[in-house]
Amino acid sequence: MPNDPTRRSALSVALLAHPNSRYDIDCWLASTGQPHGSVRYDTDRAWFTIQGRPAALRELAQALVACAELTERTYPDPAPAVVEEVAG
Repeated sequence: MPNDPTRRSALSVALLAHPNSRYDIDCWLASTGQPHGSVRYDTDRAWFTIQGRPAALRELAQALVACAELTERTYPDPAPAVVEEVAG
């Protein structure tokens, strides 16, 4: 799975995240001795892998959490309120 982590990707893609997706994680040492990690999502129809050094992966994780929080604050999900009304 290791690619050249020093080259930036020139590919532009949109990845749709869904709840309960199963992501596979892996880590390895590059030939230079630098640690790298990856997150892979795989289905019959498509797959992707995000790879990087630990600091870069943490930066991405922080951006994803910030995006989720912004979206929840901006557009609260009405589904939980509907479920609570039915249950109550």
